[in-house]
Amino acid sequence: MGLASEMTALKHLEAGDGSRAGGPVTPTSAVRERRFLFVSGPFGPFSAQLAGRLRAEGARCDRVLLNGGDLFDWGLFHAHPYFGDSTGFASWLLATVKRTSVTDLILFGDCHPYCADARVLASALGLRTHVLELGYFRPHWITLERDGVNANSSLPRSPEAVHAAALTTPEEAPAALRPFGVTVVVRNIAYHLFSYLGWPIFPLYKFPYSHSVVMQMVGHVRGLLAHSLLRERRKTQLTRLVDTPGPLFLALLQRPGDSQLLRHSPFPTVAAFIDGVVASFARRAPAHARLLFKAHPLDHGLERCDAAVARVATMAGVADRVFFTGSGDLNRLLDRAHGVITVNSTAGLAAIARDRPTITLGAAIYDMPGLTHQSGLDMFWIHPENPEPDLYQAFRRMVMARTQINGAFESREGADLAMPELVRRMLSA
Repeated sequence: MGLASEMTALKHLEAGDGSRAGGPVTPTSAVRERRFLFVSGPFGPFSAQLAGRLRAEGARCDRVLLNGGDLFDWGLFHAHPYFGDSTGFASWLLATVKRTSVTDLILFGDCHPYCADARVLASALGLRTHVLELGYFRPHWITLERDGVNANSSLPRSPEAVHAAALTTPEEAPAALRPFGVTVVVRNIAYHLFSYLGWPIFPLYKFPYSHSVVMQMVGHVRGLLAHSLLRERRKTQLTRLVDTPGPLFLALLQRPGDSQLLRHSPFPTVAAFIDGVVASFARRAPAHARLLFKAHPLDHGLERCDAAVARVATMAGVADRVFFTGSGDLNRLLDRAHGVITVNSTAGLAAIARDRPTITLGAAIYDMPGLTHQSGLDMFWIHPENPEPDLYQAFRRMVMARTQINGAFESREGADLAMPELVRRMLSA
Protein backbone atom coordinates (compact mmCIF):
# COMPACT_ATOMS: atom_id res chain seq x y z
CA MET A 1 0.00 0.00 0.00
CA GLY A 2 1.45 3.42 -0.96
CA LEU A 3 1.81 6.33 1.42
CA ALA A 4 -1.19 8.24 0.04
CA SER A 5 -3.52 5.21 0.18
CA GLU A 6 -2.33 4.23 3.64
CA MET A 7 -2.93 7.72 4.96
CA THR A 8 -6.40 7.81 3.37
CA ALA A 9 -7.26 4.45 4.90
CA LEU A 10 -6.08 5.61 8.30
CA LYS A 11 -8.16 8.76 8.01
CA HIS A 12 -11.32 6.77 7.16
CA LEU A 13 -10.59 4.38 10.03
CA GLU A 14 -10.41 7.30 12.45
CA ALA A 15 -13.65 8.75 11.11
CA GLY A 16 -15.38 5.37 11.24
CA ASP A 17 -14.97 4.65 14.95
CA GLY A 18 -15.62 8.24 16.00
CA SER A 19 -12.26 8.55 17.69
CA ARG A 20 -9.20 10.67 17.07
CA ALA A 21 -5.62 9.71 17.77
CA GLY A 22 -4.67 11.46 20.98
CA GLY A 23 -8.12 13.03 21.37
CA PRO A 24 -8.93 16.01 23.56
CA VAL A 25 -7.71 15.82 27.11
CA THR A 26 -9.16 17.41 30.21
CA PRO A 27 -7.11 18.91 33.00
CA THR A 28 -7.50 15.62 34.91
CA SER A 29 -6.49 13.36 32.02
CA ALA A 30 -3.22 11.42 32.17
CA VAL A 31 -0.69 13.70 30.52
CA ARG A 32 1.57 10.65 30.37
CA GLU A 33 -0.44 9.51 27.35
CA ARG A 34 0.67 12.56 25.39
CA ARG A 35 3.71 12.07 23.16
CA PHE A 36 5.04 15.16 21.40
CA LEU A 37 7.31 15.01 18.38
CA PHE A 38 9.15 18.18 17.34
CA VAL A 39 9.58 18.24 13.57
CA SER A 40 11.29 21.64 13.54
CA GLY A 41 12.04 24.48 15.91
CA PRO A 42 13.47 27.98 16.09
CA PHE A 43 17.25 28.34 16.09
CA GLY A 44 18.66 27.84 19.56
CA PRO A 45 17.63 25.98 22.73
CA PHE A 46 13.94 26.97 22.74
CA SER A 47 12.66 23.55 21.62
CA ALA A 48 14.75 21.71 24.20
CA GLN A 49 13.53 24.08 26.91
CA LEU A 50 9.89 23.57 25.88
CA ALA A 51 10.39 19.80 25.86
CA GLY A 52 11.78 19.99 29.37
CA ARG A 53 8.71 21.88 30.58
CA LEU A 54 6.35 19.39 28.90
CA ARG A 55 8.24 16.44 30.40
CA ALA A 56 7.98 18.05 33.83
CA GLU A 57 4.19 17.82 33.42
CA GLY A 58 4.43 14.13 32.54
CA ALA A 59 4.39 14.21 28.75
CA ARG A 60 6.98 12.50 26.51
CA CYS A 61 8.91 14.56 23.97
CA ASP A 62 11.17 13.60 21.06
CA ARG A 63 12.56 15.49 18.11
CA VAL A 64 13.28 14.78 14.47
CA LEU A 65 16.89 15.58 13.59
CA LEU A 66 17.32 16.66 9.98
CA ASN A 67 20.84 18.08 10.09
CA GLY A 68 23.76 18.95 12.33
CA GLY A 69 22.12 22.19 13.42
CA ASP A 70 19.16 20.26 14.86
CA LEU A 71 21.60 17.94 16.63
CA PHE A 72 23.49 20.92 18.11
CA ASP A 73 20.29 22.59 19.37
CA TRP A 74 18.65 19.43 20.74
CA GLY A 75 21.30 16.89 21.66
CA LEU A 76 21.56 13.13 21.22
CA PHE A 77 18.78 11.90 23.48
CA HIS A 78 15.05 11.53 22.72
CA ALA A 79 15.90 12.04 19.05
CA HIS A 80 14.96 10.43 15.74
CA PRO A 81 17.58 11.28 13.10
CA TYR A 82 16.47 11.22 9.48
CA PHE A 83 19.26 10.54 6.99
CA GLY A 84 17.30 10.49 3.74
CA ASP A 85 16.36 13.22 1.28
CA SER A 86 13.15 15.25 1.27
CA THR A 87 11.30 12.87 -1.07
CA GLY A 88 11.35 10.03 1.45
CA PHE A 89 10.59 12.07 4.56
CA ALA A 90 6.80 11.62 4.57
CA SER A 91 7.03 7.82 4.52
CA TRP A 92 9.71 7.82 7.21
CA LEU A 93 7.70 10.18 9.41
CA LEU A 94 4.59 8.03 9.06
CA ALA A 95 6.50 4.98 10.21
CA THR A 96 8.09 6.90 13.10
CA VAL A 97 4.76 8.30 14.27
CA LYS A 98 3.13 4.88 14.23
CA ARG A 99 6.08 3.12 15.89
CA THR A 100 6.37 5.61 18.74
CA SER A 101 2.64 6.30 19.26
CA VAL A 102 2.96 10.05 18.68
CA THR A 103 -0.14 12.09 19.62
CA ASP A 104 1.10 15.62 18.90
CA LEU A 105 3.38 17.21 16.32
CA ILE A 106 5.15 20.52 16.97
CA LEU A 107 6.27 22.59 13.99
CA PHE A 108 8.06 25.91 13.65
CA GLY A 109 6.29 27.41 10.66
CA ASP A 110 4.24 25.35 8.23
CA CYS A 111 5.77 26.07 4.81
CA HIS A 112 9.15 24.35 5.13
CA PRO A 113 8.93 21.21 2.94
CA TYR A 114 9.35 18.87 5.92
CA CYS A 115 6.73 20.77 7.91
CA ALA A 116 4.32 20.73 4.98
CA ASP A 117 4.62 16.94 4.80
CA ALA A 118 4.07 16.75 8.55
CA ARG A 119 0.85 18.79 8.33
CA VAL A 120 -0.56 16.45 5.67
CA LEU A 121 0.34 13.43 7.76
CA ALA A 122 -1.15 14.92 10.93
CA SER A 123 -4.41 15.70 9.13
CA ALA A 124 -4.66 12.15 7.79
CA LEU A 125 -3.93 10.53 11.15
CA GLY A 126 -5.93 12.96 13.27
CA LEU A 127 -2.92 14.08 15.27
CA ARG A 128 -2.84 17.37 17.09
CA THR A 129 -0.57 19.85 15.34
CA HIS A 130 0.89 22.79 17.22
CA VAL A 131 2.44 25.38 14.90
CA LEU A 132 4.81 27.95 16.36
CA GLU A 133 5.79 31.11 14.51
CA LEU A 134 7.00 34.64 15.14
CA GLY A 135 4.24 36.82 16.53
CA TYR A 136 1.61 38.41 14.33
CA PHE A 137 2.18 41.44 16.54
CA ARG A 138 5.82 42.09 17.36
CA PRO A 139 8.28 42.18 19.05
CA HIS A 140 6.96 40.81 22.35
CA TRP A 141 4.75 37.97 21.12
CA ILE A 142 5.03 34.49 19.64
CA THR A 143 2.32 32.68 17.71
CA LEU A 144 0.83 29.30 18.60
CA GLU A 145 -1.96 27.92 16.42
CA ARG A 146 -3.49 24.54 15.80
CA ASP A 147 -2.91 23.06 12.33
CA GLY A 148 -1.50 26.13 10.54
CA VAL A 149 -0.45 29.78 10.60
CA ASN A 150 -0.68 32.76 8.24
CA ALA A 151 -2.61 31.67 5.14
CA ASN A 152 -3.24 28.25 6.73
CA SER A 153 -4.66 29.78 9.91
CA SER A 154 -8.18 28.90 11.03
CA LEU A 155 -8.85 32.42 12.30
CA PRO A 156 -12.15 33.97 11.14
CA ARG A 157 -11.87 35.93 7.89
CA SER A 158 -15.02 38.07 7.96
CA PRO A 159 -15.74 41.31 9.89
CA GLU A 160 -18.87 39.83 11.45
CA ALA A 161 -17.01 36.80 12.81
CA VAL A 162 -14.15 38.98 14.06
CA HIS A 163 -16.48 41.29 15.99
CA ALA A 164 -18.31 38.31 17.49
CA ALA A 165 -15.08 36.60 18.53
CA ALA A 166 -13.67 39.77 20.08
CA LEU A 167 -16.61 40.50 22.37
CA THR A 168 -15.25 38.44 25.25
CA THR A 169 -11.53 38.76 24.63
CA PRO A 170 -10.04 41.76 26.44
CA GLU A 171 -6.47 42.55 25.47
CA GLU A 172 -3.70 42.30 28.05
CA ALA A 173 -0.62 44.51 28.08
CA PRO A 174 2.56 42.55 27.32
CA ALA A 175 5.64 42.44 29.47
CA ALA A 176 8.48 44.25 27.73
CA LEU A 177 11.60 42.32 26.75
CA ARG A 178 15.15 43.48 26.38
CA PRO A 179 16.62 43.63 22.84
CA PHE A 180 18.01 40.31 21.62
CA GLY A 181 19.35 41.12 18.15
CA VAL A 182 22.89 39.87 18.86
CA THR A 183 21.53 36.59 20.25
CA VAL A 184 19.55 36.00 17.06
CA VAL A 185 22.64 36.44 14.90
CA VAL A 186 24.79 34.17 17.09
CA ARG A 187 22.20 31.39 17.17
CA ASN A 188 21.61 31.62 13.43
CA ILE A 189 25.32 31.37 12.67
CA ALA A 190 25.80 28.50 15.13
CA TYR A 191 22.90 26.51 13.69
CA HIS A 192 24.08 26.81 10.10
CA LEU A 193 27.73 26.22 11.01
CA PHE A 194 26.86 22.93 12.71
CA SER A 195 24.57 22.04 9.80
CA TYR A 196 27.62 22.22 7.54
CA LEU A 197 29.80 20.36 10.03
CA GLY A 198 27.15 17.66 10.25
CA TRP A 199 27.08 17.07 6.51
CA PRO A 200 28.96 13.73 6.77
CA ILE A 201 26.16 12.50 9.06
CA PHE A 202 23.27 14.05 7.13
CA PRO A 203 24.65 14.14 3.55
CA LEU A 204 21.26 14.27 1.82
CA TYR A 205 19.79 17.23 3.69
CA LYS A 206 19.38 20.41 1.65
CA PHE A 207 18.22 23.79 2.92
CA PRO A 208 15.12 25.05 1.08
CA TYR A 209 16.80 28.38 0.33
CA SER A 210 17.05 30.05 -3.06
CA HIS A 211 20.67 31.00 -2.25
CA SER A 212 23.28 29.11 -0.24
CA VAL A 213 23.85 30.04 3.39
CA VAL A 214 27.41 31.15 2.61
CA MET A 215 26.26 33.47 -0.17
CA GLN A 216 23.55 34.92 2.07
CA MET A 217 26.14 35.66 4.76
CA VAL A 218 28.34 37.36 2.17
CA GLY A 219 25.36 39.43 1.06
CA HIS A 220 24.52 40.49 4.62
CA VAL A 221 28.12 41.49 5.36
CA ARG A 222 28.32 43.47 2.13
CA GLY A 223 25.05 45.19 2.99
CA LEU A 224 26.22 46.11 6.48
CA LEU A 225 29.42 47.60 5.11
CA ALA A 226 27.56 49.63 2.49
CA HIS A 227 25.08 50.82 5.11
CA SER A 228 27.92 51.99 7.38
CA LEU A 229 29.67 53.85 4.57
CA LEU A 230 26.59 55.41 3.00
CA ARG A 231 24.34 55.82 6.04
CA GLU A 232 24.26 59.62 6.18
CA ARG A 233 23.84 60.07 2.44
CA ARG A 234 20.98 57.57 2.28
CA LYS A 235 19.36 59.10 5.35
CA THR A 236 19.43 62.54 3.75
CA GLN A 237 18.01 61.24 0.47
CA LEU A 238 15.22 59.34 2.23
CA THR A 239 14.33 62.32 4.40
CA ARG A 240 14.08 64.54 1.32
CA LEU A 241 11.88 61.99 -0.42
CA VAL A 242 9.57 61.49 2.56
CA ASP A 243 9.20 65.21 3.24
CA THR A 244 8.37 66.14 -0.37
CA PRO A 245 4.68 67.14 -0.64
CA GLY A 246 2.31 64.84 -2.45
CA PRO A 247 0.98 61.30 -2.01
CA LEU A 248 3.66 58.71 -1.26
CA PHE A 249 2.78 55.01 -1.55
CA LEU A 250 4.92 52.50 0.32
CA ALA A 251 5.46 48.98 -1.06
CA LEU A 252 6.85 46.51 1.49
CA LEU A 253 9.00 43.79 -0.05
CA GLN A 254 9.16 40.22 1.21
CA ARG A 255 12.49 38.57 1.86
CA PRO A 256 13.68 36.96 -1.40
CA GLY A 257 12.84 33.25 -1.34
CA ASP A 258 10.31 33.70 1.48
CA SER A 259 8.00 30.70 1.63
CA GLN A 260 5.04 33.02 2.21
CA LEU A 261 5.79 34.63 -1.14
CA LEU A 262 6.23 31.30 -2.91
CA ARG A 263 3.30 29.43 -1.38
CA HIS A 264 0.73 32.08 -0.56
CA SER A 265 0.94 34.68 -3.30
CA PRO A 266 0.69 34.85 -7.10
CA PHE A 267 4.29 36.10 -7.31
CA PRO A 268 7.06 33.52 -7.71
CA THR A 269 9.75 36.11 -6.91
CA VAL A 270 10.21 39.55 -5.38
CA ALA A 271 11.04 40.79 -8.89
CA ALA A 272 7.62 39.62 -10.10
CA PHE A 273 5.95 41.58 -7.29
CA ILE A 274 7.95 44.67 -8.28
CA ASP A 275 6.94 44.23 -11.94
CA GLY A 276 3.25 43.98 -11.10
CA VAL A 277 3.17 46.92 -8.69
CA VAL A 278 5.14 49.28 -10.96
CA ALA A 279 3.03 48.35 -14.00
CA SER A 280 -0.18 49.18 -12.12
CA PHE A 281 1.33 52.39 -10.71
CA ALA A 282 2.40 53.56 -14.16
CA ARG A 283 -1.02 52.71 -15.59
CA ARG A 284 -3.34 54.25 -13.00
CA ALA A 285 -1.59 56.32 -10.32
CA PRO A 286 -2.03 60.11 -10.34
CA ALA A 287 0.80 61.97 -12.04
CA HIS A 288 1.93 63.62 -8.78
CA ALA A 289 1.99 60.35 -6.80
CA ARG A 290 5.24 58.61 -5.88
CA LEU A 291 6.05 55.01 -5.01
CA LEU A 292 8.73 53.85 -2.57
CA PHE A 293 9.79 50.19 -2.30
CA LYS A 294 11.28 49.22 1.05
CA ALA A 295 13.46 46.12 1.34
CA HIS A 296 12.75 43.49 3.96
CA PRO A 297 15.00 43.90 7.03
CA LEU A 298 16.48 40.43 6.39
CA ASP A 299 17.05 40.91 2.66
CA HIS A 300 20.52 39.58 1.84
CA GLY A 301 20.80 41.83 -1.21
CA LEU A 302 21.81 39.05 -3.59
CA GLU A 303 18.89 39.61 -5.93
CA ARG A 304 19.51 43.38 -6.20
CA CYS A 305 15.97 44.59 -5.66
CA ASP A 306 17.21 48.17 -6.03
CA ALA A 307 18.36 47.44 -9.57
CA ALA A 308 15.10 45.65 -10.36
CA VAL A 309 13.06 48.66 -9.21
CA ALA A 310 15.17 51.07 -11.26
CA ARG A 311 14.99 48.87 -14.38
CA VAL A 312 11.25 48.29 -14.27
CA ALA A 313 10.49 51.93 -13.43
CA THR A 314 12.59 53.13 -16.38
CA MET A 315 10.86 50.75 -18.77
CA ALA A 316 7.47 51.94 -17.53
CA GLY A 317 8.42 55.61 -17.89
CA VAL A 318 8.07 56.45 -14.19
CA ALA A 319 11.73 56.41 -13.07
CA ASP A 320 11.38 59.93 -11.65
CA ARG A 321 8.53 58.83 -9.36
CA VAL A 322 9.55 55.33 -8.21
CA PHE A 323 12.25 54.79 -5.58
CA PHE A 324 13.89 52.13 -3.45
CA THR A 325 15.30 52.12 0.08
CA GLY A 326 17.11 49.37 1.93
CA SER A 327 16.74 51.07 5.29
CA GLY A 328 14.70 53.69 7.12
CA ASP A 329 12.44 53.80 10.16
CA LEU A 330 9.37 51.77 9.20
CA ASN A 331 7.10 53.60 11.64
CA ARG A 332 8.05 57.00 10.20
CA LEU A 333 7.52 55.73 6.67
CA LEU A 334 4.13 54.31 7.59
CA ASP A 335 3.06 57.57 9.21
CA ARG A 336 3.95 59.41 6.00
CA ALA A 337 2.47 56.88 3.57
CA HIS A 338 -0.69 57.65 1.62
CA GLY A 339 -1.18 53.91 1.20
CA VAL A 340 0.72 50.64 1.80
CA ILE A 341 1.11 47.69 -0.59
CA THR A 342 2.25 44.31 0.70
CA VAL A 343 1.99 40.62 -0.09
CA ASN A 344 1.06 39.38 3.38
CA SER A 345 3.65 40.92 5.69
CA THR A 346 2.82 41.43 9.37
CA ALA A 347 4.05 44.99 8.78
CA GLY A 348 0.72 45.45 7.04
CA LEU A 349 -0.92 45.20 10.46
CA ALA A 350 1.32 48.01 11.67
CA ALA A 351 0.10 50.11 8.74
CA ILE A 352 -3.54 49.37 9.55
CA ALA A 353 -2.92 50.22 13.21
CA ARG A 354 -1.80 53.66 12.00
CA ASP A 355 -5.00 54.02 9.98
CA ARG A 356 -3.17 53.74 6.66
CA PRO A 357 -5.01 52.29 3.64
CA THR A 358 -3.43 48.90 2.99
CA ILE A 359 -3.74 46.34 0.22
CA THR A 360 -2.48 42.76 0.37
CA LEU A 361 -1.60 40.99 -2.87
CA GLY A 362 -1.26 37.57 -1.24
CA ALA A 363 -3.14 35.55 1.37
CA ALA A 364 -3.06 37.33 4.74
CA ILE A 365 -5.03 36.70 7.92
CA TYR A 366 -6.07 40.36 8.02
CA ASP A 367 -7.23 40.65 4.41
CA MET A 368 -10.94 41.40 4.80
CA PRO A 369 -13.42 44.22 4.12
CA GLY A 370 -12.99 46.96 6.67
CA LEU A 371 -9.30 46.26 7.23
CA THR A 372 -7.76 46.19 3.74
CA HIS A 373 -8.55 47.68 0.37
CA GLN A 374 -10.78 45.28 -1.57
CA SER A 375 -11.15 46.93 -4.98
CA GLY A 376 -7.90 45.88 -6.64
CA LEU A 377 -4.50 47.51 -7.07
CA ASP A 378 -5.46 49.76 -10.00
CA MET A 379 -8.14 51.44 -7.87
CA PHE A 380 -5.87 51.63 -4.84
CA TRP A 381 -3.83 54.49 -6.32
CA ILE A 382 -6.97 56.55 -6.91
CA HIS A 383 -9.41 55.67 -4.11
CA PRO A 384 -7.62 53.68 -1.36
CA GLU A 385 -10.05 52.33 1.23
CA ASN A 386 -9.37 53.36 4.82
CA PRO A 387 -9.38 50.69 7.56
CA GLU A 388 -12.05 50.80 10.25
CA PRO A 389 -10.45 51.41 13.67
CA ASP A 390 -13.15 49.50 15.56
CA LEU A 391 -12.69 46.43 13.36
CA TYR A 392 -8.92 46.60 13.76
CA GLN A 393 -9.22 46.71 17.54
CA ALA A 394 -11.62 43.75 17.48
CA PHE A 395 -9.29 41.84 15.17
CA ARG A 396 -6.30 42.53 17.43
CA ARG A 397 -8.17 41.36 20.54
CA MET A 398 -9.27 38.18 18.79
CA VAL A 399 -5.81 37.34 17.45
CA MET A 400 -4.17 38.08 20.79
CA ALA A 401 -6.56 35.86 22.72
CA ARG A 402 -6.50 32.94 20.28
CA THR A 403 -2.96 32.81 18.96
CA GLN A 404 -0.51 35.10 20.75
CA ILE A 405 1.67 34.35 23.77
CA ASN A 406 3.79 37.02 25.41
CA GLY A 407 7.44 36.06 25.03
CA ALA A 408 10.14 35.40 22.45
CA PHE A 409 12.05 32.49 20.93
CA GLU A 410 15.29 34.40 20.73
CA SER A 411 16.23 34.91 24.39
CA ARG A 412 16.10 32.99 27.65
CA GLU A 413 14.10 35.82 29.20
CA GLY A 414 11.53 35.63 26.40
CA ALA A 415 11.36 31.83 26.57
CA ASP A 416 10.85 31.82 30.35
CA LEU A 417 8.05 34.35 29.95
CA ALA A 418 6.26 32.29 27.30
CA MET A 419 6.70 28.77 28.70
CA PRO A 420 3.89 28.56 31.31
CA GLU A 421 1.16 29.69 28.92
CA LEU A 422 2.64 27.75 26.01
CA VAL A 423 2.65 24.49 27.99
CA ARG A 424 -0.84 25.15 29.35
CA ARG A 425 -2.30 25.65 25.88
CA MET A 426 -0.55 22.64 24.40
CA LEU A 427 -1.64 20.27 27.15
CA SER A 428 -5.22 21.55 27.16
CA ALA A 429 -5.60 21.17 23.39
